[in-house]
Amino acid sequence: MNVRRRWFVLGLGAALLAVIPSAYSQTRARPRIVILNVWDGLRPDSVSQRDTPNLFALAHDGVRFDRHHSQYPTITMVNAATLATGAPPGVTGIYGDWQYLGPSLLMAGASLSNDGLGIFDLKPAMLENTKLLMVANASDGFNGRLLGIDTIAQEVAREGGYVAVLGKEGPTYLFDDRVATVGGGADMLHQKHSDNYLFAADDFAAPPDQSKALLDALPAATRTGVSDRERDAYFARLVAERAIPAAKRATDEGHPALIVFWQHNPDLTQHRAGLGTAEAITSLSTADDNLAKIRAALAANGVENNTDVIVVSDHGFATIRLRVNLGPMLVAAGLKKSDDSTDVLVAPNGGSDLIYLSDEQFKGRAARADRLQKIVNFCEAQEWCGPIFSREAAPVSPGVRGNRAHLYLGWIDGTFAQSSIGLASATRSPDLIVSFREIPDLDNSQFTGPGKLAFSIGAKGQEPGANHSAELVRPVKGAVYADLGKSENFTTGMGMHGAAGSREIHNFGAAAGPDFKRHYVDLYPTGNIDIAPTIEELLGLMPNVGPGGAIAAGRALVEALADGHGSVGAPHAMTMRTDLELAGVEAITTLRVTKLGERLYLDDSTVDRKPLGSSP
Repeated sequence: MNVRRRWFVLGLGAALLAVIPSAYSQTRARPRIVILNVWDGLRPDSVSQRDTPNLFALAHDGVRFDRHHSQYPTITMVNAATLATGAPPGVTGIYGDWQYLGPSLLMAGASLSNDGLGIFDLKPAMLENTKLLMVANASDGFNGRLLGIDTIAQEVAREGGYVAVLGKEGPTYLFDDRVATVGGGADMLHQKHSDNYLFAADDFAAPPDQSKALLDALPAATRTGVSDRERDAYFARLVAERAIPAAKRATDEGHPALIVFWQHNPDLTQHRAGLGTAEAITSLSTADDNLAKIRAALAANGVENNTDVIVVSDHGFATIRLRVNLGPMLVAAGLKKSDDSTDVLVAPNGGSDLIYLSDEQFKGRAARADRLQKIVNFCEAQEWCGPIFSREAAPVSPGVRGNRAHLYLGWIDGTFAQSSIGLASATRSPDLIVSFREIPDLDNSQFTGPGKLAFSIGAKGQEPGANHSAELVRPVKGAVYADLGKSENFTTGMGMHGAAGSREIHNFGAAAGPDFKRHYVDLYPTGNIDIAPTIEELLGLMPNVGPGGAIAAGRALVEALADGHGSVGAPHAMTMRTDLELAGVEAITTLRVTKLGERLYLDDSTVDRKPLGSSP
């Protein structure tokens, strides 16, 4: 086996200058209201005057972030943690919707034999569940430190400000994960301050004296047509009728206010119907109607000139080309004992899988390295494999000390170090993160529709199946291989995300309000990691510092602010590369990133496979 390592730096050229974070001040009659509206799964190319006229107008009138980035892995819970804190997974400790938290709970002193915590023992758990997260974060679990850093909602609460967090279960909780064990149950620490707080998700509401009424009024979940359209409309009404008037009262009294509204759509409908279907297109309009109601409420309450509105998506989207059942494939290859064995755990997350080795069954560094290398070799020989990230960085040896490649290569040949893009955590990193391959320019006309062929690949090879997607109306580019585990709900032609491809990494971002420039297109690299620091800047909050000095890695987007100023030079395109030779095939994996100051934004990834000895 021969591994060649290379590092390239390319200038973006032109006179594009990045702007440094700097103190932003403005004379204000009263503190600001900030509304963060997350459209789950919104692609930038889905925003148009025809389908989303209100969002299109907001982006045109204010700031449109044309080079916006999701946090990899491009998964909801990962980006919820990043949006809430301004920190990457290496700080927040959130790596997927499905994640194995057992080892990190044990390191926190928890006993997994406890009834509630037993769900985390020896298997991945689905984190999009408020009550499950509260169990993990209670005093006998993470003890209030589910995330490795405070959130913007917690910062506003400490200032005596108003906080409302509304919408989809799971991501909403990550904006304020503080819990305490009270009378044997988990309760919000600031429940006594009910005048300054409102929380409402699909599965939990607070303060306690309002919980039943809020949940009783919640419409039933729907999984046909535009999924959960009524629920999104209900949460939008809570924003308009309760949160905005309460935020106005808080700012009138001299306190900041933060409202977070996380919509289910277009994500949920794109998953089930597929991109470019009538249902998916309608879901865009319904999400847009909710934005219109919120902006109308701002005007009706007389606070539109005191409110900044930021609209982002958590990730982009692509169409499932082929289902990949990685766990059973590893069993068939002799790399995992059985589908339910714990020697190798696979947490499927659509476009990326998290892989964990058992400490008990792989004792010693050599044994772990051997099994991980075999798993990497198996995956990288397949057409469906994208870049792989290993937990540790490659050791520095005298032979490569002058080569900058050692800064990003993983300790397993053919992988990148998780630390190269902010994924490394001493307590929660999986052993491997496997991104599946995205083909960005392949449209879904041959995949989406109930009459189109659907396939999965697993222990028995490639097998046909039913296609559960809806009829295609408009072809949409971007196809991805995806692992959905044991779920039978997703097939070829439906929508998915999670991978390190451009269609999933590049998501939507826009902002408007008194503190943002007007009719401005921001061409600097921006990302979900920058949203919390920008909100801190708008509300005059202190920079986010976690335990042990962990600092949020994002930057305040002051170039987009009305009085922003300062410069640190131009961003630079950089290419990281690994070459892995296996069984007569060379797998060349490339990460494309943009560097701005000390910050890296992952732009795209590609894998090229060619016979050994062929021309470059």
